[in-house]
Amino acid sequence: MKRLVGREPRGDGPARPASRRLLLFTLAAWLVVAAAYAQKTDVVVLKNGDRVTGEIKAYGSGKLTLDTSHSGWVKIKWSLIASIESDKQFEIELTDARKLYGSLAPTDPVGRLGVVTASGPVEISFFDVFALSPVFQKFWKRWEGSLDLGFNYTSSSSLTQFNMDFGAAYRMRDSQIVNAMSVFFSRQNGVTGASRASYSLRYDRFLKGPWVVQGGIGLERNVQLGLDLRVLAGAAAGYNVIQSNQTQLTPILGIVGTHEQPVEGASSYSAEGIVGGRYAYFMYDFPKLTLAADLVVYPSFTVGGRVRVEAAASAKREIISDFYLSISIFDSYDSRDPTTLQSKNDWGPTVSLGWQF
Repeated sequence: MKRLVGREPRGDGPARPASRRLLLFTLAAWLVVAAAYAQKTDVVVLKNGDRVTGEIKAYGSGKLTLDTSHSGWVKIKWSLIASIESDKQFEIELTDARKLYGSLAPTDPVGRLGVVTASGPVEISFFDVFALSPVFQKFWKRWEGSLDLGFNYTSSSSLTQFNMDFGAAYRMRDSQIVNAMSVFFSRQNGVTGASRASYSLRYDRFLKGPWVVQGGIGLERNVQLGLDLRVLAGAAAGYNVIQSNQTQLTPILGIVGTHEQPVEGASSYSAEGIVGGRYAYFMYDFPKLTLAADLVVYPSFTVGGRVRVEAAASAKREIISDFYLSISIFDSYDSRDPTTLQSKNDWGPTVSLGWQF
């Protein structure tokens, strides 16, 4: 009769239950931490005594965005806030370009923003805050941007126009990645159509103080200016001359290399300077309005006397939460377009509906 012999226990057998317990404990601890950050426990106290509880998403342009359990996402005017309390970690950018990191606590008396930093508590004026955002955010929650769409058709003149503008920025601790795309075309019987498009990808690095350095690439097309395709790559430095919760002014200076393919003729390479800036003004009272203007001049280093100018201005009026009406105007000038080598100018207004996210 054969003897049944059981297998000897493996040397790592007793350790398996302990390993499982350690794994389960680590997973449970991670879930508790994640749940704590997901809880809507931030408290905003208004000057009239009202309390709003939720999860702080961001502050910018004079409004604090809060995700509440009952009313969804709400935006609170910054000047109406008496105190904010949150045990989560935030990045607070001040109007003088300094940054603080810490949780938020009420002050005594109320009326100022309390920040509990690693070196101790700090009290600052609400109006000294330029931007505020949570440090620990998921990938998709770090994006902010807008999308504008416009369309017009006139049957009497068979005129068709379409415009689209898209911009999105991914914020990190001391930097951001910015995407921008713009498309405009116009068609009319018996008239030469207009077609322009551009795309840019830019990396911004925020230095100490009001300085920022930028590097990026871009693609451009403008048939009206004799340009089939322009590829750009360059770098620039900017300085925030004005940075408040209502106004921002940033001049920039840099250099860019280009490769141009004209509608007709041979392609060419060139180097250009960058001289320009951006201005923005926010009105968060009625009416909620955002005014912005961009101007960039490109003097050529390789083609004598050639200067290009790109300018744009817009006014955005909020209709309902996160949706707005946009009226804008663009202007592109080239003192020596790549096809005819003559001075040309292309400009036009657009009206569109937009969504901010």
